Amino acid sequence: MLPYKTIIKLDRKAKSPLYLQICKRFIDLIMEGTLKAGKKLPGARVLSQLLNVNRQTVNNAFEELEAQGWLEIVPNKGSFINEKLPVIDTNKIAKSEFAPCTKSPLDLPNKFPFLEDPTQNSKSNYKNIIDAGYPDLRLSPIKELTQTTNALLKSKRHLSLLKYSNNFSGDPKLKEVLVKELKDSRGINCKMENIFISRGSLMAFYLIFKLLLTKGDAVVVGNISFNVGNNIIKLNDGKLIPVKMDEHGMDVDAIAEICKKQKIKAVFIMPHHHNPTTTTLCAERRMSLLHYARKYNFAIIEDDYDYDFHYDSSPVLPMAACNQSGHVIYVGSLSKIFAPGIRLGYVVASKDVIDKISNLSRFMSCHGNHNLERAMAILYEDGHMNRYLKKTVKEYKLRRDFFSKTLRTSLAKAAEFETPKGGFAAWVKFKKKYDLVKIREQCMQEGLMIPKPAFYNKEGKLINAIRMGFASTNNKEITKNIKILKSVMNI
Repeated sequence: MLPYKTIIKLDRKAKSPLYLQICKRFIDLIMEGTLKAGKKLPGARVLSQLLNVNRQTVNNAFEELEAQGWLEIVPNKGSFINEKLPVIDTNKIAKSEFAPCTKSPLDLPNKFPFLEDPTQNSKSNYKNIIDAGYPDLRLSPIKELTQTTNALLKSKRHLSLLKYSNNFSGDPKLKEVLVKELKDSRGINCKMENIFISRGSLMAFYLIFKLLLTKGDAVVVGNISFNVGNNIIKLNDGKLIPVKMDEHGMDVDAIAEICKKQKIKAVFIMPHHHNPTTTTLCAERRMSLLHYARKYNFAIIEDDYDYDFHYDSSPVLPMAACNQSGHVIYVGSLSKIFAPGIRLGYVVASKDVIDKISNLSRFMSCHGNHNLERAMAILYEDGHMNRYLKKTVKEYKLRRDFFSKTLRTSLAKAAEFETPKGGFAAWVKFKKKYDLVKIREQCMQEGLMIPKPAFYNKEGKLINAIRMGFASTNNKEITKNIKILKSVMNI
């Protein structure tokens, strides 16, 4: 038996619960190749004695590992590492905290490619709105942010936050807070030098692809994927290669087949609540994608825009938490957590990549809003953000359940969807006889704004589906909006 007592170290002072620490360590052991597919683990009683924890703590860890696809629990036989997980070649894995991800040069030509028109009708004139999935600003700690920001502005001690700065990567205090938050909540081990604070995740993606791509470089995306992200890739002269999406996320084996035929530069992926379909990439495919990234030497751009909002179990750990060979560039968003108008995002990558992103960013915004960044750091330190997240996750889960029940009751004959495990919206597919373009126009005449159908299949035909947000509306508003939609559809 492996020396679990020495290879699984627990930090009893950490914010992260012990069962999640055990869960994260087992995933590390699997990723390192120490635990092979099919290996039987010691029983909960034995392991609890070795680790000096309650037996239920181990049971909770095993249940979480099983839910994420890493473990198989067989009644009367025991717990086994999932046999479907690919074999790891430990000799090819570099042991480093955050290894360099890419050596892409910065000598890039000026580019002026076309931009698709993303404009939609203004939502300001509509009292009733079904958005594409946004937080409810009425729940955000706006008052606390305002008070903190004003206090910083009035303090002579913090006048430096308002001056020009040679620090292009973001406020040190916020980076310090993020180092701790990323470790506690996501299992990502990084240092302040591995973090760049951006003015929202879109800026982060633009800078990443600006650095990474040269004309014609191939980037793999889902065949139904985040349109704005795809446009950023095209804006930087990248070539999109769409691959199939199913209920388990992106078809990773299809990426391997593409790599056998041509060189790809990156995979742009949202493994947690994919936009727009809300699917989550399963553990088996996550491991395979990391393996292929090492084998074929491409970057993984991981968009984890709403990690904190997962309702049915603990969120699946990001691929960046298993970034042993350094191929993952991780992008997170504070705008999605707090409010879209608060433009704050961040990039986690090797120091080399962060330095290049920071250098390039100064020609886009000189440096960030350090006063806002410091205020956000204080909200985290004072506990406001954690209390806010706990409150909103609970509230959004209730809204999701109410929305799902109401939509199934009202539109059962016209639409179908899977209840999302997290995020702010559901991917709702309508039957062909219901023309969403016309329905949207009729809804606007009735004072209801719904999202514009904007996704196309591989044949270039508009998909008769939309993301329908539930988080920004309460139960009364959800009921009213769906009632208008049902009336317009004449159901």
